[in-house]
Amino acid sequence: MRVRVCGLREIPEGGMIRVDVRKKELLVAKVGGRVYVTDVKCTHEEGDLSLGIMSGEIVTCPLHGAKFKLSDGAVVEGPDGEPPETISALKTYRVVVEGEDIYIEE
Repeated sequence: MRVRVCGLREIPEGGMIRVDVRKKELLVAKVGGRVYVTDVKCTHEEGDLSLGIMSGEIVTCPLHGAKFKLSDGAVVEGPDGEPPETISALKTYRVVVEGEDIYIEE
């Protein structure tokens, strides 16, 4: 089932926003024309990733600096520079862009 997340124009290139849809807290990011959707909460201590820093396809948590790949949710660096395996990967969603709308598949 597809669920509409937001409009494509709501996200600036190289930017990210937080969207709450159907009791899900999501991070929507656009990099190089590609759209990514993940859970918005860091898997370490639930920091809001939409308040973090995005560099290319990597988002850094504002609380303890954990870094995640937007494409697959893989942990690039754990909190406070710890090894990646110290925390869980970030949940990602399959994205479908139809016209000017962004959907995730559930």
